[in-house]
Amino acid sequence: MSEFKLYPSNAVWEITFLCNMRCLHCGTSAGEKREDELTTEESLKLIDDLAELGCEFLTLSGGEPLLRKDWKELAKRLKEKKVKVGLVTNGWRVDESVVKDFKEIEMNMVGVSFDGTEKTHDMIRRTKGSYKKAYQALKMIKESGQKVCALTQVSRLNLEELDLIYQDLLDIGIPLWRVQMTTSTGRMCEMRDGTMTPEDMPELAHKIIEIRDEKKIEIDVGENIGYYGELGDDLWRGYPYLGCYAGCRVIGIESNGNIKGCLSMPEEFVEGNIRQRPLKEIWFDMSLFSYNRQFSPDKAEGFCKDCPHLKMCRCGCSTTAIGSSGSRFNNPYCLYRIEMKNEKKV
Repeated sequence: MSEFKLYPSNAVWEITFLCNMRCLHCGTSAGEKREDELTTEESLKLIDDLAELGCEFLTLSGGEPLLRKDWKELAKRLKEKKVKVGLVTNGWRVDESVVKDFKEIEMNMVGVSFDGTEKTHDMIRRTKGSYKKAYQALKMIKESGQKVCALTQVSRLNLEELDLIYQDLLDIGIPLWRVQMTTSTGRMCEMRDGTMTPEDMPELAHKIIEIRDEKKIEIDVGENIGYYGELGDDLWRGYPYLGCYAGCRVIGIESNGNIKGCLSMPEEFVEGNIRQRPLKEIWFDMSLFSYNRQFSPDKAEGFCKDCPHLKMCRCGCSTTAIGSSGSRFNNPYCLYRIEMKNEKKV
């Protein structure tokens, strides 16, 4: 990837690890605030550094980002630096005042997690009343004119409820729905039977295509769903999937200043800390983020090793591969792989 321009076009920043829920599918097991979280001053400096590196869109995440008192100050600084800013929330703290803040800041997108029927959503979120709060948050934000999307993490806990979620979103009038697969990371490591199996993937892909083709809501397909084959090509509308961009065009930042290629990656993939090395120095250290920056086909394992799409796909989503196989270079969650496996059975 030496000829590929490296810059953190998209960033996801966990501005606090503090969360008011303990969601079953949380990829980072968020809960209590880290003792060493970045100060406001350090955070503003980080924003300046990201802007200098060419960051184009940054998502404020958590934990629950609305629990950080200076979230508005951080969002405003990003806008001042011409960085588009989004925010992901569970919706619990969204009220008229917060919606007004979103509008005044001119957030480029606010995403609200929405994971099933009331019973299922509350079970996944482990918080009674969380469904009603999320539904109301989506409704309030939509009615304000602020750009909003619903976010759904799909697992075996809610795979069969996608039609019901879809109907709720149509009732509210949500224009954009981001659908991605829950990975075997964070708390889901403790309940792997709740994650989808590779054999479940076609059902998810077919459902996304079916809903998308009704043209009543735009679906943003998560990068850990799909890849090549007839079904993968249909899912991605014939556009080639070009692999994971973690550490190449994507950067993840933990609330204590730890830097990863992607926030969802396990802790062993922390590449440095901005308190110890400047962000620019970490980013341009070519020995780091090697799983993507120094990827070569001979590193591939399992089915990926002999796949004709390997040079393009590069084993797909890094987090999915690691969470499922333990290796960055072996990804069983691939529609092409499943398609070939099914053909051999015929």
